[in-house]
Amino acid sequence: MMEQINFRLLKDEKEILTTIARSRGVSVAEFAKKAVLKEITPLRLELAFRLLKEGKIGFKRAWKISGLTYHEFLIKWSNRGAEEKISQKSEEKGLKYALSFDLEPFLKINENKE
Repeated sequence: MMEQINFRLLKDEKEILTTIARSRGVSVAEFAKKAVLKEITPLRLELAFRLLKEGKIGFKRAWKISGLTYHEFLIKWSNRGAEEKISQKSEEKGLKYALSFDLEPFLKINENKE
């Protein structure tokens, strides 16, 4: 679902923006959107790795916040030597789930026992 952001500009700022957008063959809205997204790209990456380091989010959420492809994120992850902090509560919950998991339906059982 798309969301909308509105903001006001001075008249001369809008005229400049309109001229630039027209010269690139796009609408003012499209040009403004591209400019904003270009500006926040490095901020998204820094935010993703900071929250990951602080243990506030996991790997998948950090990847989504970064805005990078999965492969690009893995390269950045590797270059930074980043580590995912998993809270003790989450580890305990995962361990409890793993220990309670019934594997029997997935095991091949010889039904022709004599």
